Amino acid sequence: MNPRIALLSAALSLAGCVTSSESPQFSSEKYSMKQASQENVALGIRYLQQGQRDVAMQKIQKALQQDSDNAQAYMAEAMVYAVTGDSQRAEDNYKIALRKGPDDPEIQNNYATYLCQHGRPKDSVDYFLKAAVNPLYATPDWAYANAGLCAGQIPDPAASEQYFRRALQINPNLPGALFGMAQLSYNQKKYLQARAFIERYTALAGQPDSGVQLSPDILMLGVQTEQALGNRQGASDYVKQIYKRFPDSPQAQQLSNQAGGHAGNPG
Repeated sequence: MNPRIALLSAALSLAGCVTSSESPQFSSEKYSMKQASQENVALGIRYLQQGQRDVAMQKIQKALQQDSDNAQAYMAEAMVYAVTGDSQRAEDNYKIALRKGPDDPEIQNNYATYLCQHGRPKDSVDYFLKAAVNPLYATPDWAYANAGLCAGQIPDPAASEQYFRRALQINPNLPGALFGMAQLSYNQKKYLQARAFIERYTALAGQPDSGVQLSPDILMLGVQTEQALGNRQGASDYVKQIYKRFPDSPQAQQLSNQAGGHAGNPG
């Protein structure tokens, strides 16, 4: 998966637990209405992840009936509207969620993701940073990496680098931040630095338990970096990996179409 896309995907998760039952029965003795509402929000997000938008909205609407002050229910409703392309309702519901849960880092992070994906990167950075410094947020490294990506869209490369490096201070093996620093370094013509970050990423992907996979993007960046450094063999090695691992990728097609370039030949 493209690490940039992975980082900018909304965090479709909640702190509340999800029951194993698909249609849980909430006993008044076991659950309060607030707990029941949170359960339905979690179920709604699960259905949204599965692409069942209508069922997701039903669960979220039920959650709001059970607790009209459930900030995460409004967040989840905003996420459904965002997926269906109803930007105005998504924006409205995010604002309600922020009013009802001003210190909720999940809401801050998801709203930031929405802003960045809808052409408002500067505003998104502010909310990512709020989530990152929130002691209740479990993954501040991802929030900083997201801030780095969106700062790059402003563009503000100095801020982008600052946030990527902050993410890597917290988690030296965060793939999205490694990719971000590699791309940023390449764009700034700091090719040796770019190589170092690419090698850290590929080394991480080579570890069976890391959960990180190579992508055609990181390999193509390797091709470009080694070419910039004049390392034909290194560039060729990355090219061969692209052809072998991702033969149908746009990167493989691009390499094939390069006329007269030494990198275009996988052999």
